[in-house]
Amino acid sequence: MNILFWSLMIFFGRIIDVSLGTIRINFIVRRKKTIAAIVGFVEVIIFVAIIAKVIQDIDNNLYGILAYGAGFAIGTIIGMYISDKFSRDLLSTNIISKFKSEEIESTLRDEGFGATSYYGFGKDGNIKIINVVCRSNCMNSLHKTILKIDPNSFITSSLIGSQRGGFIFNIKKK
Repeated sequence: MNILFWSLMIFFGRIIDVSLGTIRINFIVRRKKTIAAIVGFVEVIIFVAIIAKVIQDIDNNLYGILAYGAGFAIGTIIGMYISDKFSRDLLSTNIISKFKSEEIESTLRDEGFGATSYYGFGKDGNIKIINVVCRSNCMNSLHKTILKIDPNSFITSSLIGSQRGGFIFNIKKK
């Protein structure tokens, strides 16, 4: 019973620790130093307590080692999920469709996305490029909409460092 209890403590502690690490990295990228430092402080305290317990029982507790590894894996997934849900990052997405760009552009506007289009010249001649700026938590919806119309469309996204003005999906004007 004691081995099961400590294995579960290691597992759940590691989930929390790794999730906090993933969130902390996102705060660092967004230059939120104080919040990143506080999250890092809590993360390291949990980590040290867990690793001390694993090392203390390393000779006779294979379950603790397995719980440590499993907690790391699950913590990574949960940390990424939490980061995605709370992310306020803006992404600029370019969409190129050989034959369906008009339909994609119209559908995106109907669904509330701001779409700016312009022409470029590619290997096969003129192409229409559609640009959409939205929060990262809207990307799944954006991709589903585009791929439903043209599964062969070319989609690229990049993080926007700063932005001023314009229309951005799902962001209310002040």
